[in-house]
Amino acid sequence: MKAVWWMLLGGGWLGLADGGAAAADQVRVQWFGQSFFQLTAANGLRVIIDPFDNTFFSYPIPKGLTADVVLVTHEHADHSNVGIVAGSPFTLRSQKGVGRFNFRGVTFTGTAAFHDEAQGAERGRDTVYSFELDGVRFCHVGDLGCLLTDEQIKSVGPVDVLLLPVGGFFTLDVAKLDRLVAQLNPRVVVPMHFKTRYTPNLPIATVDGFLRGKSDVKQLGTAAFAVGKSNLPAQREIWVLEIK
Repeated sequence: MKAVWWMLLGGGWLGLADGGAAAADQVRVQWFGQSFFQLTAANGLRVIIDPFDNTFFSYPIPKGLTADVVLVTHEHADHSNVGIVAGSPFTLRSQKGVGRFNFRGVTFTGTAAFHDEAQGAERGRDTVYSFELDGVRFCHVGDLGCLLTDEQIKSVGPVDVLLLPVGGFFTLDVAKLDRLVAQLNPRVVVPMHFKTRYTPNLPIATVDGFLRGKSDVKQLGTAAFAVGKSNLPAQREIWVLEIK
C-alpha cells in the first residue's frame, strides 16, 4: 500500500512521500491545536470542529476562516469560538447537535455523552460527532470523559479516523484510552488536546503517555494531512500532528 502524506506549504498541499497529486477522493485535514480541526472534502465542502479562543493557551487563531459546517462538542471557551468563522455555516452546537442531520448529502450524527465519569455532574455534557466525507468515516469525540456504552457505539457507527483527546485531566484518563480506541476500532487515531509549548499552564499531559509502548506511531511533523479510502492503513496507526 502506498502512503501519501500532505502538508500545507505556501497555501498549497505538498506530498511528503510517494509523490504525485492528491487523489480526487481525499479529505484534507488541518489541525489548529487543542481540538480545533478543519476538514475539506474533495468537492470543497469544509467542516470546522471545536474552534477555540485564547482563554487558556496561545495557539494562533487562524484568520479568514470560512466553512459550510461548524460542529461544537460543548460550550467551553476552547471549543466554541464560532465567531471566528465567517459567513452563515450550518452549525451544530453541543446538546442541540445530538441526533442525525443532513447537509448537502452528508449525514452528521451527534451522540450524547459526558465530559466526566459522573454523568456530567463535574464538567457537563459532551457531543461526539461522526460523519463521512469521500468514503472516509470521521469521529471527533470532543472532551469525552467516559467510556461509551453499546448504544453510544452503535450511534457513532463505523470509524476510520478517530480524533482523540489524549492529555487526560479534563478528559478520559490515559489508562482508559486504549479501551476507547478498542470500542470504536478506527484505522487511524489522531491525538489532540494534549500539552504543547502553546499550553504551558494547562494541567494536561503531553502525547508521550498515550504513545508509550506503541509501535504503530507515525510522527507526521506537520499540522495537516490528506486521507482517502486508498491510503487508509491496513492495520491501525497513530498519526501524530505537530504545530511548529
